[in-house]
Amino acid sequence: MIKQGIINFFKNLKYFFTPLGAIALGLIFGLSVLIPGTLNSLSVFAGDVQTIMSDTSVDINVLKDSAVAAVKALDWTDPVNALKTMLSNGWIMQMLEKYIGSFVENTEGYTQQFANSVNTLSNEMATYIAIVLSFAVLGFIGGYFLTKCLIRKDIAKRSIWKFLINALVDAIITATIVALFLWFLSIWKPSIIFSTILSVLLYGFIALLEAYVVHAYKKVPFGKIVNVKNIFKLYLTDAIIFVVAAACIFVLTILTNALVGIFVGIVLMEIAFIVISLNAEAYVKMLTEQAQPTANTQTA
Repeated sequence: MIKQGIINFFKNLKYFFTPLGAIALGLIFGLSVLIPGTLNSLSVFAGDVQTIMSDTSVDINVLKDSAVAAVKALDWTDPVNALKTMLSNGWIMQMLEKYIGSFVENTEGYTQQFANSVNTLSNEMATYIAIVLSFAVLGFIGGYFLTKCLIRKDIAKRSIWKFLINALVDAIITATIVALFLWFLSIWKPSIIFSTILSVLLYGFIALLEAYVVHAYKKVPFGKIVNVKNIFKLYLTDAIIFVVAAACIFVLTILTNALVGIFVGIVLMEIAFIVISLNAEAYVKMLTEQAQPTANTQTA
């Protein structure tokens, strides 16, 4: 099981560009809203600044160059913090005051007038960023399900009726466990701690049980699949795959930068979790396929 799980992880890295492409497509849709919207907001903001500073010798082009320089000066090795800083009202006000203060002695009279314009700009930028993130999340979700379908086809293919059986068994088991946990919680509050630990421990048993019902019922002895040894191996396999994926992300981040690490990390972890979710089925399916030729030979 351990060897098969690790091989499945590396083998299915061939689908690396499927979730990455889906996320990229989501970002493209998001940027198609962000870019024109940002340009329009900045144009309106520049007009507001020009109106407020109409009695001074403000050069909008110089202000624009100053803003670009200020954005470039941010630490883009940490893109998340850089964006948070850039979208904050305080940073925009500091940038304006620094520029205006170079030729206006009393900036306080202008600062108050800039407040509304700055708030409007930052709110609009935050909205555009939220739209980009929403499209990226949709791309991630779509890429996840598409990648899972492709990986399942390779390592744990099943028919529609088996899918329905698995869904039914999963629903029954989940409902039973949830009902038991809620009952324990109703009679003893501290049981939530033990219930959480127990649910983690039950994961391996449930995964192997569902895989047995779907793929190996009446084909392989129940005890050969659902046992303590296999449950432990399943946990160990999942842990190894997770650690390997995390190590790859860490090394790649060190060799490149945080931005590459984030995108590659999302994709690698996506593939890792998909393989982990299918490990039990892949293992049981393999045992079933190995057992069938033996059974056919005995029948003959």
